[in-house]
Amino acid sequence: MRLTLLERPTPITTRAFRAKLEKRLEDLKGELTASITFEDLSPSGWARIDLTGEDSEIVAQLISNAMRLAHTTLQEIEVPDVYDAQIMGSNANGLKFDLGLDTQNVTCVVPARNLQAQLADGKTLPVSQLAECYCLYPGERISIRTSRKQGNQVEAWLSDRQTELISNRVTSGLDRIEAFDCFEDDTEAGIRKAHLARDIVAVEQVTLTLQSIVCKLGTDAVGLIPKLGRVLRKQKLHPFLPRRIVDRCRPW
Repeated sequence: MRLTLLERPTPITTRAFRAKLEKRLEDLKGELTASITFEDLSPSGWARIDLTGEDSEIVAQLISNAMRLAHTTLQEIEVPDVYDAQIMGSNANGLKFDLGLDTQNVTCVVPARNLQAQLADGKTLPVSQLAECYCLYPGERISIRTSRKQGNQVEAWLSDRQTELISNRVTSGLDRIEAFDCFEDDTEAGIRKAHLARDIVAVEQVTLTLQSIVCKLGTDAVGLIPKLGRVLRKQKLHPFLPRRIVDRCRPW
């Protein structure tokens, strides 16, 4: 079976992307009987693989759970329904996302009013401020619930799963550093090289090229970013600060 993954290389990660992806897929497969072949990238840049073998259905489910699958055609998208997506950017009108569609002519957005209702208790905060506080930057994985599909436009809310994830992160009180354009092993090596291991609880893989670094209680992520940035010079590092979210956006 052919699967299109909700994973794609960035300019910084292109060279090593295939090798990292194949290793991740082999780790997920484990001892199960299946063959995984990297085919190519879709027209929109998403990784496509071919999966065969006795346990291919099981392996496909493991891959879907861990890495998420793309939806390549607009006909697959139903309203209402919940889908995984990646953020493409934002402007005053809302948060743009990609479901993995092969076509470039579809606009998918979480409108500003929806973001304000869910992330700011209805306060008319600018989308740029919400994106900064919640680290809603291109490459971030989100879960959305479609609310409208008309022509080549899809509108959505953040799903309950997404808001629950945000709530858990905020109420934990732990700062995070979102490391974009960075593989997991490079992130961990960077932490060691910058001598920050004592300040870090864990590195959580969000996508193949996005890692969420969880700081210890009381550790200031903003203070760690310059130190880590001296090692991970090409990567984009953004702080997720629970206190800032509560102060500027809403309590959770």
